Amino acid sequence: MMKKRMILASLVAFMLIGTPVVEAETTHMNETPYVDISGHWAEQQINQLYIANVIGQNEYFRPDDNVTLGELLTMFVNAKGIEPLGNKQSSFADVPANSWLSSYAETAYRLGIVHGQKQGNYLYLHPDAPVKRAELASILVRTMGDSGVVNNLKWSTTIQTLNQYADGSNVNEKEQRPLVYAMQSGLMSAYEDGTLKPDKYMTRAEAATYAALDLLPDKPKTTKALANGTPFRQEITVQTTAYSYTNDKILSYLEYPLREGVVAVDPNVIPLGKHLYIDGYGYAVAADIGGAVKQRHVDLYLPTLNEAENHGLQKGVKVYVLD
Repeated sequence: MMKKRMILASLVAFMLIGTPVVEAETTHMNETPYVDISGHWAEQQINQLYIANVIGQNEYFRPDDNVTLGELLTMFVNAKGIEPLGNKQSSFADVPANSWLSSYAETAYRLGIVHGQKQGNYLYLHPDAPVKRAELASILVRTMGDSGVVNNLKWSTTIQTLNQYADGSNVNEKEQRPLVYAMQSGLMSAYEDGTLKPDKYMTRAEAATYAALDLLPDKPKTTKALANGTPFRQEITVQTTAYSYTNDKILSYLEYPLREGVVAVDPNVIPLGKHLYIDGYGYAVAADIGGAVKQRHVDLYLPTLNEAENHGLQKGVKVYVLD
């Protein structure tokens, strides 16, 4: 993290154009198969993702093409080192269960990285839609596990910050605090003309740079890993209960739509926004709290009241904090 901040501080000129900050020189550690990135400003970061097996064996990377939501969430999940779910199912009406994307989309959904859009009785991901800058900021901070910190950002500070920019009022309300947090944390900056361009479509090169700088581990992967290879930072033994609601308009404390994967925690034990793996439950995100959820107690969301009642109280459950 310190190395990253030094890069950000020493290359403030790059920040003024609003793009991800990159090192001035390109280091060729390994040759990638991409024939269209030589001399590109993001060449080093694309190389880093290739070496880390985040992106695959293709002849063209298409660095200046708009990144789609499906491409972005796949890149971000891989950059975090999270092994996607193996089961072939899909919560999204526009993501076939047998598609290559379904395991990534379902993993990102359970982890709260994406929420989808409800239309009638169906949930849609819109995986082929291009991603705007403010939207990328929101997805990035959620992937980093920083949603709890963003939730603590005062609205007065957020509005005051956005008012400093000519197009600050153009940022959608749900993306205002994540974007301001991203700027305060040095993840993003304004453009040279003093604008934020929240609706600017992001390129695959920009997405790759954010993934390389902010999601790849600063050090070699920890030796602590789940059976599927996903690295984790902390192991906690808890007791679990379960809850459910039939009203789909109810949101979690972090304003996530409730679904399997959203769990309530004591923020003093597990910070809000953190990604988890819970034995017997799977991937989850600490996005809710509860009056009875104290100390080492985790309340799991289950789809039906019957499932929640059958879960009962279980002790000695292992929770792995991934972030």
